[in-house]
Amino acid sequence: MSTDLIIYDLAKPAQSLQLAAELKRFVKEQKLTVNIKGKEYPLVESWQWAGAQLGLYPQLNYISNHSTETEIKYLAEVSICKWGTNEVISKGVAICSNKEGNKRQWDEYAILSMAQTRATGKAFRNLISWLMKAAGFEATPAEEMDFNKQEPAQEGPTIDEKFLLLALIGQTDMTDSEAQMATDAINSCNDYKTYQKILYRLEVRKKPIDQMVNPSQKDINKHLKKSIK
Repeated sequence: MSTDLIIYDLAKPAQSLQLAAELKRFVKEQKLTVNIKGKEYPLVESWQWAGAQLGLYPQLNYISNHSTETEIKYLAEVSICKWGTNEVISKGVAICSNKEGNKRQWDEYAILSMAQTRATGKAFRNLISWLMKAAGFEATPAEEMDFNKQEPAQEGPTIDEKFLLLALIGQTDMTDSEAQMATDAINSCNDYKTYQKILYRLEVRKKPIDQMVNPSQKDINKHLKKSIK
């Protein structure tokens, strides 16, 4: 089976430097970082892309519900595996709760999804944080920084959450005019119901893999699984 992917070998210094340069280019072109206090924190798609270049893919191990009557809380564990051998070489565990200051209005599915996203970023961080630093970015996934922030509760999405939506626009098949309308809607969004509607609409407009210049690891995984079948 041919995947048309260049698999880098980090044991070779020249290839490590080349991958760091390619990672920097990809992340900047796709705008896959969130600026927090002047520092650039890469979104999970950045970590997934780096993993794809190394022949690695994330696999969800399990999700556990730790919710109570007053709190929605999920824990997820993700493994990083090698294509071909399925060898597990890293793991990450993360949680998400609506007790977090900027998640109080999130629906249950969004809390569950963020737990998985954070676990994926954590698993890659444990393995290739040095590579992200070599590319010029912070070695902490943006979603994990979102978890660490201690902010007061508010009625609408934070600036960082809006950045997440803006980053998704570049992964859709929207025309320039549609992208501008989406940008305006995101900038003016001031409640979580609208935020989640915009997020859903962006997700359903994501380009198919054969139209993506730089597909994410999630999209590559789906394509490869179809090819295997």
